[in-house]
Amino acid sequence: MIPSNHKDPDRISNNLYKMNKAFYTLLLLAFMITACNDSKKQEKDLQKQVIDFHEKVMADDEKAMVTKLKLDTVIMQAKITKADTAEAHKLNAALMAADDAMGTWMQKFEPDYSGKSHDDVIRYLTEQQTKVKQVDAMLIDAAKQADAYLQNIKKK
Repeated sequence: MIPSNHKDPDRISNNLYKMNKAFYTLLLLAFMITACNDSKKQEKDLQKQVIDFHEKVMADDEKAMVTKLKLDTVIMQAKITKADTAEAHKLNAALMAADDAMGTWMQKFEPDYSGKSHDDVIRYLTEQQTKVKQVDAMLIDAAKQADAYLQNIKKK
């Protein structure tokens, strides 16, 4: 029998193994929790970027619709020649197409990611970010062209 005050090297080694195993298990668990939190934070941050950009696009859409109303007024007042009317209709159609693209994007945007993997959520939000930026580019371009046209009409 080994006295209780005598240290058994196998027992010490076994206890160290158990302590190391527990330590590394806790460390791995902490890493997984942190990674999960980081993934959720990344998803929320990207979603916020998409939604924030959407708000900017909504402002651009509002400006485009004000420009469209001005074009409608010009067309209705018939102060322009037939060729100019055709151009006004073309610009009006571009503004409507951009506005429709905005409406379509908003209808198809799905903010609920339940049951989707982190990679799927990030991929989806990145695609949506690209799409809403394309819509914004359409709105800005159509509004710029229409504004330039309206400025030209004012000079006549």
